[in-house]
Amino acid sequence: MAGELKGRTAVVTGGNSGIGAAIAEAFAREGAQVAIFARNEKTGREAVRAILDAGGEAAFYQTDVTDKKQIEASMEKVLRDYGKADAWVNSAGVCDIAPFLESDETLWDRAVNVNLKGVFFCCQTAVRVMLERGGTIVNISSVSGKKPSSWQTVYCATKFGVQGLSQSIAKEFADTKIRINNICPNAVWTDMWEQNRYDYARKRNMNPDMVKSYFESAAPMKRLVTMREIADAAIFLSTDKSGYMTGQSLNLNGGELME
Repeated sequence: MAGELKGRTAVVTGGNSGIGAAIAEAFAREGAQVAIFARNEKTGREAVRAILDAGGEAAFYQTDVTDKKQIEASMEKVLRDYGKADAWVNSAGVCDIAPFLESDETLWDRAVNVNLKGVFFCCQTAVRVMLERGGTIVNISSVSGKKPSSWQTVYCATKFGVQGLSQSIAKEFADTKIRINNICPNAVWTDMWEQNRYDYARKRNMNPDMVKSYFESAAPMKRLVTMREIADAAIFLSTDKSGYMTGQSLNLNGGELME
């Protein structure tokens, strides 16, 4: 395959489903060799098969991003298979919706371990690999990493953390060939939101079947961002077209937040 990422190797965490799968497929269409890091072997191999069937190149590496040793072990396999990592996208994430006083330690640990600690370990691994050749890191953050939201206290805390983490890494390595940026979408209608809509409906005292249309009507553009649009942004941030961008966050929210 030919494209903007031809000859590059890209790691995509959470590339087995949702946003991550859309990014992995888009990167493969643009010619990248895609390494999918995910815990679920079944869905991970299905994602790889979809890419291979479309003529792309991909491989699955079973990885729990909350475990630093697993990340490093998978990266060693990627280096054996492809010899490098030019781009890294951290898409693995969880989102729970619950009132602050009902948010227990289990919920806190789950969100912090995946959304923040996992991103920290993955960025650390990526930077070590990229120090010699350079590379790009894209973190999938959220509009909730820029503005607060009730009943999403823990989620917001992790996504605000990703913002600070990314900017700090970007500043420290700005004089190298390593760039790191974030993508901040509003609600993306994935399987995760199909499940979360019931808790969100409880928050708003509304019918769960109305949650998606509620989000659409709240956005100035009257629709939600698509996974393809997020994937396109990730491609842009992983190519030389964004060569002077680091430590930045692209808002993909249809005008909901402008800054």
